Amino acid sequence: LAEILHEGEPDLYMEFFGVCFVKFFTTYGYDKILRVAGRHFRDFLHSIDQLHDSTRFSFPKMKSPLFHVTDEDENGAVLHYKSRRRGFQRYIVGQLKECALKFFKEKILVCVRDDISTNEYTHLVFRVDFNNFTARSIERRLMQGPKLHNVTSATFFQVFPFAIVLDHQLRIVHLGTAIKNIFPVGTVLSGRALEDVFRLIRPDITLEWDKVLSYGRHIVFVIESKIPLCTNPSAVGRKFGSNNTQIRLK
Repeated sequence: LAEILHEGEPDLYMEFFGVCFVKFFTTYGYDKILRVAGRHFRDFLHSIDQLHDSTRFSFPKMKSPLFHVTDEDENGAVLHYKSRRRGFQRYIVGQLKECALKFFKEKILVCVRDDISTNEYTHLVFRVDFNNFTARSIERRLMQGPKLHNVTSATFFQVFPFAIVLDHQLRIVHLGTAIKNIFPVGTVLSGRALEDVFRLIRPDITLEWDKVLSYGRHIVFVIESKIPLCTNPSAVGRKFGSNNTQIRLK
């Protein structure tokens, strides 16, 4: 368009198209998903990846990008964007600005702090400036929160029967009973590397301890079993309503 109209720069039009996309999906009712993402723009930034995950049944072939907040203060946040697509930097800026204005009545400033892209991925680090007053209040509330009682491991695993405990080398230390029971009897799982038993579906990252800790704060991890499950239909079916030999866990 810039070449045809001899007016404006390509970045200007890409940002405009990002704004248009937000208006487009609003017309078809997808704004309802964004409106329940949180009360403040900060909440929206933290939940972008989960919003994409919630639409995977409507768009099963969609390869959504990864958005991840790594740092924040009362003046804004640092947002990582990772995708296999190229050239969408200003498009994302337009989307963020329009979402902030349309759904949260917030005017924001977005700039690229760093570009750590590789031949395989586009990986941009955005600094998003906005009135992030909730960051300070949340930090203060956590510091002043009531001291919780200690919980025994037996109680914890009873409440979370699908829990997976890993060590720093990402070896499986413990599995909840609900997970252990869907594997064939005698299957050795404890002590094995997580990647030997499960395949990481989302997010699209390499499995490393520091990355799991960082991304796990705000992003839903989806893993799929590599090892066939129980062949007894009733054992799997009672728990998951399916006879599949694989299972995906969040």
